[in-house]
Amino acid sequence: MLDRFVTQRKLTETDREQRTGDLPRIQREQTLRVVTRNSAATYFVWRGQLLGFEYELARRFAEQLGVRLEVVVAESPEQILPLLRDGRADVAAAFLTADNRSPNDGIVYSRPYHFAVKQVVTDAGDRSIGILDDLDERTFHVRRDSDYWHRRDDLQGREGLDITIEAVPAGEDPETTINKVADGEYDLTLVDDHIARNAAVWNDDVHATLQLGKPAAHRWAVRADNEQLLAAANRFLEQAYRGEFYNVVYAKYFRDRDRIRRYRARRVDLAGSHRLSPYDDLIKEHAERHGFDWRLLAAQMFEESGFNPQARSWAGAVGLMQVMPRTAAQVGIDGDLTQPDRNIEAGVRYLDWLRERFEEDLSVRDRTWFTLAAFNAGAGHVRDARRLAAELGLNPDRWFDNVEVAMRRLSERRYFRNARFGYVRGHEPVRYVQSIRERYQAYILWTNDCWPSCQPDPHPQVAEAAPRERALFSE
Repeated sequence: MLDRFVTQRKLTETDREQRTGDLPRIQREQTLRVVTRNSAATYFVWRGQLLGFEYELARRFAEQLGVRLEVVVAESPEQILPLLRDGRADVAAAFLTADNRSPNDGIVYSRPYHFAVKQVVTDAGDRSIGILDDLDERTFHVRRDSDYWHRRDDLQGREGLDITIEAVPAGEDPETTINKVADGEYDLTLVDDHIARNAAVWNDDVHATLQLGKPAAHRWAVRADNEQLLAAANRFLEQAYRGEFYNVVYAKYFRDRDRIRRYRARRVDLAGSHRLSPYDDLIKEHAERHGFDWRLLAAQMFEESGFNPQARSWAGAVGLMQVMPRTAAQVGIDGDLTQPDRNIEAGVRYLDWLRERFEEDLSVRDRTWFTLAAFNAGAGHVRDARRLAAELGLNPDRWFDNVEVAMRRLSERRYFRNARFGYVRGHEPVRYVQSIRERYQAYILWTNDCWPSCQPDPHPQVAEAAPRERALFSE
């Protein structure tokens, strides 16, 4: 258990130090950190995939900048701007409206990329609201940080209307509020119309009705001193807004009813009440047997096959872990590799064999990344990349920003002609490892079992840990 705990902590460690540099530092460190929320509108896991409107926009932005995307999940809406302000993230992307009610304390907002009006949500049996007067003697439940909490006088001051507005508990997200309306715990709520439309699709017990007020602009947020990052975000949003990519992604999450229902049906949430795959129990069994974190194996399995046991590659790889029959035989597994148990056992045995090809004194993280790269490209090519990294003045014991750089160059003749194992499509293992790492970090959060160092804001008990425990987890 301790080994798994330490391994998980090492693999999910990310840079949570305060980092407030502008775009040049982001590009130098090759990582854009975006803080958002877990919701059907922003960022979620579905059948192993990382999805969400804000996530897809942020990922496209990171691709344009030529950097990796790192998602920071805020535990509550109130936490988003403090995480940005404190340097734990570079961009906040969560359908934010510019806050004109109080000083922004060093936060500035991008150009708009989305507009929404507020819409009344009732339980499905309540069809009585068609005009403003129908709100008489009704009670709204909204967040204190929402537009309509701060503009509640606009509603409560309407002549002839008796309207009550009550605050929901701090940190309660719109989906939870909507569910409470459906269950009859709340009378009404008021949410952005795209959230209301989405909710009316996945929850048959609610009804989206009257729209109130004028459209509000949604924007990304950055720190005020990050002028170059703000300019880059504005250029990206101006180009993307209402373009083909934007329209396709928007329709996927807010207009395509069938897709919205599918996403809701198999979505994993932070409560950990859903499975990552149909094969979680088998993955856990083999992970425990060979000393891997099961979420890492699940992330790799999705990358290999999308959890399809019948998957076959052009090269002859088979099943969930995309194992070659000769590789399975090499590790002692014969028979039908489309059988999930047999395939997972073969894949994990091979992964374990590859891990033994790398030095035990490597860091837990980098030994794992080298192992995954070897699963994709072969251990020989990884050794070539490590040798080349040393020749280029990079660290041969570090994958990210070091050996991965050399791996890419092994697709260039002037480098691969001197390599023992020759040419390799170096971008493929680089993308492979990065995708698995990103998905694994998300899986840790979504299974609600994460050492606090991979959370955006360490829990208090970490600081109180005994010195001996802290030493175990230090690099």
